[in-house]
Amino acid sequence: MTVIHHIISQAQSEIHQKAGIEVMLMPRFSNRLVEEDIKQTFEDMCTCWGVNLRWVSDKSRANDRPIMRKLLWMVGKRKHPNASYCFLGNLTGTNDHAGVIKGIRNGYNWLQVQDEKFLKYYEPVKDYFEEHLYQ
Repeated sequence: MTVIHHIISQAQSEIHQKAGIEVMLMPRFSNRLVEEDIKQTFEDMCTCWGVNLRWVSDKSRANDRPIMRKLLWMVGKRKHPNASYCFLGNLTGTNDHAGVIKGIRNGYNWLQVQDEKFLKYYEPVKDYFEEHLYQ
């Protein structure tokens, strides 16, 4: 990503110099690339917990699967803010976008109050919350 940001900065500067217009250029990735990146991120996070995405996507509420799903959605939306809630949900066996929105909100609430059970699953994947800043 740093290469892309460097090229964008140069282009903005050149436009400003030649046209006298201050512009803000933003990279836009194809939906396919975003979806592949999110899916790979979800699979990598599941590996941190010693499970796979299929296991987490099981509709069961046993074994703290809902907590893991919330964390996946939180990272997916943080890394790719334009990703649809429906897509995030579909990756985890959920077809209710409102449930994904509520899950993300609840996850951040649990993180804010330092819920012990939530932190048990957050700690192994916390680097994924900052990963997007370094790309």
